[in-house]
Amino acid sequence: MKNTINKPIKPLVIGKVGKAYGILGWITIFSFTEKKEQIFSYLPWFFLKDNQWTKITVNNWKKYKNNFIVSVNNIFDRSIIKNFTNANIIISQNTLPLLKKNNYYWNDLINCTVFNTNHNYIGKVNNLIRTKNNDVLIVYNQFSQLKKNILIPFIENQIIKNINIYNKLIIVTWN
Repeated sequence: MKNTINKPIKPLVIGKVGKAYGILGWITIFSFTEKKEQIFSYLPWFFLKDNQWTKITVNNWKKYKNNFIVSVNNIFDRSIIKNFTNANIIISQNTLPLLKKNNYYWNDLINCTVFNTNHNYIGKVNNLIRTKNNDVLIVYNQFSQLKKNILIPFIENQIIKNINIYNKLIIVTWN
């Protein structure tokens, strides 16, 4: 089960490990994927804890409250699985399916440079948030004296004019 040689290519965090569940080696996990159950479509998983990579094979999983509990291959003891509490659940980015044109994974938008349509630098995307109506880019301008995040609604064509993932560039209608 434990293999420190294997580690993901282009690591991407998709969840977090919670506490051990029961005495038979099950563990709680928290999914960061848009549709929570999709976390089980992106295998294999790697746990990263204390700079140590461990490749994980999921034996079984069940929905539990608002999260999931997971049985890991060859772990049948609570005292072993609890060592992974608070580890990140990581996959290789190439595990994600290819998207259609003009669809983006959030992680593709992180660190994109944002300019407005007048060619003025606004900042870099450092995060996104989901709201009831639309997603929102959180943009930080390290040169601004205000040192505040700028929240830009992710409304394509109206506010988001162009996204170039390859050049990490986003053009917006914004002052």
